[in-house]
Amino acid sequence: MAELIPPPDGLTIDVGCGEGRAARKLAEAGHRVIGLERSPTLATAAGSGASPVAVARADAVALPLPDGCAGLVVASMVLQDLDDLDPAVSEVARVLRDRGRFCFAIVHPFSSAQDAEVFHGDGPGTVTGSYLAERRYVDRMERDGVGMTFESAHRPLSRYVDALGRAGLVIAAMRESGPRPIPWLLVCRAVKARL
Repeated sequence: MAELIPPPDGLTIDVGCGEGRAARKLAEAGHRVIGLERSPTLATAAGSGASPVAVARADAVALPLPDGCAGLVVASMVLQDLDDLDPAVSEVARVLRDRGRFCFAIVHPFSSAQDAEVFHGDGPGTVTGSYLAERRYVDRMERDGVGMTFESAHRPLSRYVDALGRAGLVIAAMRESGPRPIPWLLVCRAVKARL
């Protein structure tokens, strides 16, 4: 996502900042960052440590910030985990000033349409149901001996594009990547435009 992030330009908001990894990298690059996180455990983690992040507990559909206060909003691996995509994207647009940018990364819809084994394996997988049908899915993984369960939503790419458009955000750049034949990551930069 770093190649799509613009230079610092006023306030940067990290929606769903988690433990603060992206917010810390943005701060190191000169951004004035505030993290917003719904989970009390993750908000505490973001606000502590050697490089604490300024963080507030908040839900993505009700950002506790004034209209037009930010030049950049980022959401790294968040949008696919939200139940209410349209209200969250509308809130992002609300807090952005005109020509402000929204950079986000999601699990690529081509990947989330496939069975979970594709996500962690090397070969092509099978699509479980229609690519166009939205559905919840669970992904379990283990890292450093810690088991994690992620509950996410598969949405077709058109669903994200439509949510951006309804909020007055226009896609300016997009990257797809991953080591497998089917990309697993989609990164996008959108701009708030007067329509």
